[in-house]
Amino acid sequence: MTESILAITGPTSGIGRATVKELVHDFDRILLLARNLKKAACLKKELLDVNPKVKIELIECDLSILTSVRQASHTITYKYNHIDCLINNAGIVKTSRRESMDGYELMMATNYIGPFLLTHELLPIIMNSERKQITVVSSGAYKFAPMKKPFFKPKHFNPISGYGRSKLGTLYLAQELYEFYSRKGLRVTAVHPGAVSTNIGKDNVSKQLADTIFNLLDPFFVSVEEGSQSVIKAVRQPEKYAGFYSDQGEIAAVKQYGSDFKMRREFIDATLKELDLQAL
Repeated sequence: MTESILAITGPTSGIGRATVKELVHDFDRILLLARNLKKAACLKKELLDVNPKVKIELIECDLSILTSVRQASHTITYKYNHIDCLINNAGIVKTSRRESMDGYELMMATNYIGPFLLTHELLPIIMNSERKQITVVSSGAYKFAPMKKPFFKPKHFNPISGYGRSKLGTLYLAQELYEFYSRKGLRVTAVHPGAVSTNIGKDNVSKQLADTIFNLLDPFFVSVEEGSQSVIKAVRQPEKYAGFYSDQGEIAAVKQYGSDFKMRREFIDATLKELDLQAL
C-alpha cells in the first residue's frame, strides 16, 4: 500500500495547528511547511506524542519569499514522488502597508502569490497520488473588494480591500485548479473557516484604525477549533466538497466578485506572467 502524505502550510499556530493535530491519524506522513522551524519542531513532538507511528518532516518555507517557496518545493519533489493532500492554509492580516522581499504587497504575497507558486511546483506529484486533493483556505472576505490593477503592487494601501483581494485570489486559484484538473481526478475545495481574532491588530497603527478593521472582520472570527473543523471536513470528505466553496463547513454559492470569470482569467494570466510560468 502506498504511503499517504499530507503537506500543510502555516501549521504552527491558529487553524493550521488545530487542523494538523486533528488529522495526525489520517495520514502516514505529514510535511510541515513552516517559517519557524523551532515552532515546527515543538509541534512535531506534540504530534508524535499523539501518534508515535506517524512520520513528520519539517520543511522551511516562507510563502512571502519566492526563493523560499521554490527551495521548499524542490526539497519535497526531490524526496517524494507523490503528495496525497495539500492544504494551503497559511495566511496573514496586516493593518499597515508592508512589502515582501520580492516587492509585492505582503498580504498578497503571503496569502496568494506564494501559495500559487507552491501549488504549481507540487501539482505534478499531487496528480501522481491516489487521493489527488488540494484544500485552499480562502475567506468570506473575498466579498470585500473587486480585484483591481495593479494586482500585486497597489499604489494605495487599504487593509480591508487588500486582505479581501488576497483572499479573492485564493478563491480564484481553487476555481482555476478545479476547472482545469478535476477531469483528471483532482479534488479541490475552497474553504472559508472563519478567522481567528488574534491574527489581527498587532501592527503599530492607531487604535481607531485597528478597531475599525476589527469590527469589519468580526463576523468572520471563530475559535481555532471551530475554524479547523471546516478544513478537516473538506479533507475527510473530498467527494462531498470537491469543486465547491465551503462556508464554515456548509456548501455555499460564490457571490459577487468571486463569480467574475473575466476578472479571474485576467488575474490568473497576470500571475502566470509575473511568475514566468506557462500554465498553472
